[in-house]
Amino acid sequence: MRDGMTAGMGLWMVLFLVTAVALLVLAALGTVSVYRRLRTPRGDVAAVGGDTARDRLRERYAAGEIDDEEYERRLSTLTHWS
Repeated sequence: MRDGMTAGMGLWMVLFLVTAVALLVLAALGTVSVYRRLRTPRGDVAAVGGDTARDRLRERYAAGEIDDEEYERRLSTLTHWS
């Protein structure tokens, strides 16, 4: 009775189900990621080692890597965005 046309249909249904679940998982992970980014204040974003951007800027200034003008400019930018 079967002519072979419906034999591959089960495989397509499984592939569709796996794809749908994968897309739902990706959507959930994306939503969580966006939610976490929106809840984290910009000035408190942790860098490697747990330092904030201002702490790293102070360290660079103290080490002599940047001058007074550069320090003030970058600090102003950080203060403006936080």
